[in-house]
Amino acid sequence: MKYKETGFRPFYHHFVSLPLKDSLKTAVEGFPGLKDANCILVYGYIDQERGLTLEILAVGKETKRGFHFADGNDKVRAFIRIAAVEEDDFSFFPDEKGELSQRYAAKIESLHHYDASEEVEKTRSMSFLDGSRDENCVDDVLVYLVKDGLNTEGCWTKITGLGDHWIMGTLLNEPYQDFGYHKGETIAFFVQETEDKKVICYSDMNPSQKLTAEDLEDGSMLEAAVTAFNNERSEPHLIDIMEILRDSYVWVPCTAVLSEADQKRMEEMVLKAEDNPEALIGQNFVAQDETRLIPDILQNGDQFFFPVFSTVEAMGEYGDHFSKVQKHMLEVIPLARNNEKKVAGIVLNAFSEPFVLDAQIWDLVEKMKSRIVN
Repeated sequence: MKYKETGFRPFYHHFVSLPLKDSLKTAVEGFPGLKDANCILVYGYIDQERGLTLEILAVGKETKRGFHFADGNDKVRAFIRIAAVEEDDFSFFPDEKGELSQRYAAKIESLHHYDASEEVEKTRSMSFLDGSRDENCVDDVLVYLVKDGLNTEGCWTKITGLGDHWIMGTLLNEPYQDFGYHKGETIAFFVQETEDKKVICYSDMNPSQKLTAEDLEDGSMLEAAVTAFNNERSEPHLIDIMEILRDSYVWVPCTAVLSEADQKRMEEMVLKAEDNPEALIGQNFVAQDETRLIPDILQNGDQFFFPVFSTVEAMGEYGDHFSKVQKHMLEVIPLARNNEKKVAGIVLNAFSEPFVLDAQIWDLVEKMKSRIVN
């Protein structure tokens, strides 16, 4: 078998034997057993910047009886970029009993430095993306940018995240036309099957309908967008929610924390009215120091969520226990990102018709263009 005939999967996180050709002998100097060796044992991993790479574990001898591999050399690091051996035949070792993994554990353990995020790892198992991948840098896919008035343009994009219905990536080259996005910026893209059954990646960059601040003021447009998405979980509905959220003001439930001096003053006021509690009715307490407002955090299983609401009324009875602060969504995202708990997402209207803005797409929402017209 040859690499180009099989794709990257037989190499990725697997053990493979390759012929020890002359061009590779310099790379294995210092490895035990080199004198009689005619093959090398490698383990495949993905360097996100350089692409599919083969870590050399040991040299070996292939005979009619099979393969025998010598010990490795943990003091020497040697690797091969896949392009150097893509035309070579190789033998694949499933290592079902884990013997090779145990024998060369130290060298394999050091490769965890190259581990990708869970979302990127999932995309590597999506075989339907293979037709769009770069042959060597498998996290780089060709995405077709679409915008009315412009020609469809292919742009290489590095996968950085994964949502329920979309993939996130960073543009690797500057588009020739003005799509409104540039090299290094994050885009969301989708997968579509064409009429001839070819699977492609595309990103619709048409600007959405412009809005005014008054359109979003009462939260009804945001609520309607969530309802539409929950009824039909399609790409246009998802983008609509994200764009409206990007421009919206939302309500954040917070716990008010008084300074020690103000807390003491309040306790003294309560104590003075201990014999006549009704005397407190109608009285106002004005804090003299700064009052800290700490956003509430909701928990679902092992995950934490930052709650926001389209209106005060959407909080229901839950809101009775909190102070309420209205903030722009672009102010909320940093609050959620910097929370002491690792927040999995921002949940909108958690107790009525919820929508979760996953943490991995906050960056995408922040970089979206505003739909508000002046």
